[in-house]
Amino acid sequence: MPMNPADVNFDAWAAKLAGVAGAVVSMRFLQGSWPERLFMAAAGSVLSYFGTAWLSQRIGLPEGLTGFLLGLFGMAIMSRAWEWIQTTPVGALWQIALDWLQRRSGAPK
Repeated sequence: MPMNPADVNFDAWAAKLAGVAGAVVSMRFLQGSWPERLFMAAAGSVLSYFGTAWLSQRIGLPEGLTGFLLGLFGMAIMSRAWEWIQTTPVGALWQIALDWLQRRSGAPK
């Protein structure tokens, strides 16, 4: 069954694509390899796709602008999260967590 062009809601598509546009604009300002930047753009786009309607209702901005801003800043947030993951001393954090659990349980060292 062919799709009728009159049934397509172009405003809804534009609002969803605004997040992708924001993530693409943000790519220009981020450091990293191409795969890292593409992953962060995808993450910003996904954040925008799922968060635009909710945030737009909460703050009162139009969905297109909200989507663009979420894509733009969502990618920057993902960039910082990625840097944090790469620089986090996982072994030391596990040791802190295990020591804390050991103290809580009262087990001898």
